Amino acid sequence: MPIPTNLKPWKITNTKIIHQTPWIQIKEDACQAGEQNLEYTYTKRVDEGPLIIAEDADQKIWLVRQYRHPIKKIIWQFPAEGKLPEENWQTAAERGLHEELNLQAEHWHHLGLFHPDPGGLEQQYHAYLATHLTPAPEPADHHGSQEVENLEVHSFSRSEIDMLIDSGELCDNWTLAGLFLYDRFRRG
Repeated sequence: MPIPTNLKPWKITNTKIIHQTPWIQIKEDACQAGEQNLEYTYTKRVDEGPLIIAEDADQKIWLVRQYRHPIKKIIWQFPAEGKLPEENWQTAAERGLHEELNLQAEHWHHLGLFHPDPGGLEQQYHAYLATHLTPAPEPADHHGSQEVENLEVHSFSRSEIDMLIDSGELCDNWTLAGLFLYDRFRRG
């Protein structure tokens, strides 16, 4: 049922990149919101890509644990992979499953699209469920990436994942959003 609204998107009159790395851009938009002019600064991930939910034959779900510097904490999360310009979303997910977990999947299910922080981050994720997993035939080639990725990997039951959430060891919004999409898919 549509809900009436008077909201309208802002008109962007100028955009400038005020900082850039291989992974992010910090952008500033000059905007018109009705009669008001304002500047809005936000981050754009240059390497947006798919979120990978790998489920093994026992319905355990694979997570990666790594240090996340902005929150100064080691956390568990779903692997996510930056999409290369020539790749489609699923091809990037397949490559990410290989690079992050050294696995390959026979079946892929697109679970949905989400924006993890629409107020501060211009980024979208497509969540993919990978099933019928087997070990990848050879070690992953990381395409000469400069990114530091010291990962631990482990599979968890769905109830163990809830315990990780309760303890704060799983706390990022892209994994929580992916988990919501996974649960919705499993409920049918």
